[in-house]
Amino acid sequence: MNKNNMAQVFAHYIDNFAKINDEVHEEYYKWQICYEFPKLMDKALGASDEEFPSALYKAKVCSCNIIDSFTQPFYGLVKLAEEEPDTVRQMFLDLYAPDNGDLMFRMKKIEVFFDKSNELLEKYYPGSYLYKQNSHSVSSYLFLYDPEQHYMYKASECTTMADCIGFYDSWGTGDNIKLDVFYRMCDEMLEQMNQCPELLKTNESRYDGTLKLKPGLLHPDRNKHILLFDIIYCCKAYDLFGIIPFARPNTKEKQLILEQRSKVKKLQETYELAKFDFEFLEEALEYLMAVLTEGTIVKHKKFGNGRIEQINKDYIWIRFLPEQGTKRFGLSTVAANGIVSCDNAEFVEKMKHYRNVLAKAQSIPRALDYAARALRDYEDFL
Repeated sequence: MNKNNMAQVFAHYIDNFAKINDEVHEEYYKWQICYEFPKLMDKALGASDEEFPSALYKAKVCSCNIIDSFTQPFYGLVKLAEEEPDTVRQMFLDLYAPDNGDLMFRMKKIEVFFDKSNELLEKYYPGSYLYKQNSHSVSSYLFLYDPEQHYMYKASECTTMADCIGFYDSWGTGDNIKLDVFYRMCDEMLEQMNQCPELLKTNESRYDGTLKLKPGLLHPDRNKHILLFDIIYCCKAYDLFGIIPFARPNTKEKQLILEQRSKVKKLQETYELAKFDFEFLEEALEYLMAVLTEGTIVKHKKFGNGRIEQINKDYIWIRFLPEQGTKRFGLSTVAANGIVSCDNAEFVEKMKHYRNVLAKAQSIPRALDYAARALRDYEDFL
């Protein structure tokens, strides 16, 4: 993701915070709705069949224009509740059933909600587009009821934000989007939000009396999911993207970008493995140099006992007595193959630990260099 663009988005949101929350725009109302909505929905779900439609209507009114605007999916459910209150109530109860964060199960619950709604529409309002549910409406029922656990989806706003921050994985279109993909974008944005102290401080001013708010308690939004949606929504609604440069690639272009990113991810994994091997090798060589110091008596498998005269990360020089003189050996080779040993119990165990990496000592630096050079051509994707 493009962290630079994301930082600019946060900066523009901060700069316009007072405006979007003034007496004209009042975007803080989302926090007030999220505070009131769960109570109204719980009251509706606990109401009798006769009282359920009117109680559900109060929850619909509370949701203001977040769900219903040009189409009226929430009001459609109120109308369907007048026909089959128990069915509509059970639809919500099933949708709100605990899923322990299992997004595949959550998607299944949403799919069932769509199916039940479509069945009722065909039965009582055949061909109606006005009352049809969509991914935004169903995500909103979940989000307004429990914003700590859910993200709200609004197709145009979320897609524009995805283009701006360079998130090109497709969550699909239509009734049942891929929540795992959409939630991943939100999670990645949220991670960057939590690393922006200026944004968090600005958000906290929502609660400290700085803003002149109409009466109404605010949801605490501990996980910042409401803030996340507010940023996504306000960037599109108030053109907070400003002069941030970003392209809006078509499907084919996005696929190419994703393929490139997939390749980069594999190259990064290769680089990280090579880097791990290199650092492990350095650790092994540092240990050898700490133990096999000048003057230490060692035993060579062929030449017998000798005294170390010199050592570095590449070679070890050993003087053998009486007539063999001083000989030079590759340090990693003699250590990995147990050709040279010393009277140290720990040394034996350490060599078991380091043997494999020492055996690859010649190839490891080359592998790291190759991996680094391979990544260099893809710096724009890092």
